[in-house]
Amino acid sequence: MTPGGGATPLPARGRFDCPPGYLIRAGTPADHPRLVEVENAAGRLFATHGYPRIAEDGFDNVEQLRAVLDGGSVYVAADTDGSPVGFALARPLADYLHLRELAVDPAHGRKGLGGALVQAVLAHGMKAGVRGVSLTTFRTVPFNQPFYESQGFRELPVADAPPCLAEAFWAEIPHGIEPDERLIMQFSFD
Repeated sequence: MTPGGGATPLPARGRFDCPPGYLIRAGTPADHPRLVEVENAAGRLFATHGYPRIAEDGFDNVEQLRAVLDGGSVYVAADTDGSPVGFALARPLADYLHLRELAVDPAHGRKGLGGALVQAVLAHGMKAGVRGVSLTTFRTVPFNQPFYESQGFRELPVADAPPCLAEAFWAEIPHGIEPDERLIMQFSFD
């Protein structure tokens, strides 16, 4: 904790520099109500990219968010008031750190916060000594596969994935979405 009682910012390493006026810090339970709002606001962007059902399928309450967060590490992008405007959730998955969720409030989007959050997750993975960071995502949504490729992630075909990543792929396909619209991506530390 900082002298003012706020969460301590995570140290910047490599490319995980935050835009001016923001910081990346560890999430706290007090952040959870705002993270629900951030997730739901970010999710509504899917409607303009052909996935209206995803846009409508947000969290109804903090308990639903906490069920997803269980066992993971939460990284928060906060504004100058300390209020969360984005977050990343990553959890161990065999030899990987699995990026389960990344969301930025659209009012704070396109400033580099998503990239800063990804860099925080990568730094955590390197420190933890895992093989790499994995995730599942949509192929054609601009803030999904193309964004992660710009961060150094590459596609890992499901047939070539370790069983734990293949299981995550199948488990994370949203209801009503065809599997070929999704993919596994990884950032390898090897």
